[in-house]
Amino acid sequence: MDYIRQSVESLMAKYRTNDPYQLAKEMDIEVIPYSFSHIKGLVINMYGKIIIALNSNHPEILQRAALAHELGHFTLSPTGVGYFFLSDHTLMESKVEYEANRFMVELLAGEEEPNINETIGQFATRLGIPREMIRLIK
Repeated sequence: MDYIRQSVESLMAKYRTNDPYQLAKEMDIEVIPYSFSHIKGLVINMYGKIIIALNSNHPEILQRAALAHELGHFTLSPTGVGYFFLSDHTLMESKVEYEANRFMVELLAGEEEPNINETIGQFATRLGIPREMIRLIK
């Protein structure tokens, strides 16, 4: 089992949920809306308080995915809190962005499996996984 999947399973076992909003609450992480222009979300440590800001201009389903992604940043590299990479402006995906994307997919998928005759795209849509992240579903 890889370290990202193991991290997600550990969180889900500890808090008995894969809902990113419930996880943030249980982890004492404040989630706030903010009207960003290009950023989907970010996680910061402000005087010892962890805050995740989500782009309030995006639909709820994308905010949920962004929250799962930011929880991935926090969980996988808490010393890097406050770092963000504007991946919309480059063709390359950094290692930390790949890890956070994989974390998001693993978290949102949880223990779910595709239904009979359900395509991987339909499965992703049902779980709120952005279509561009289908490549990360295992």
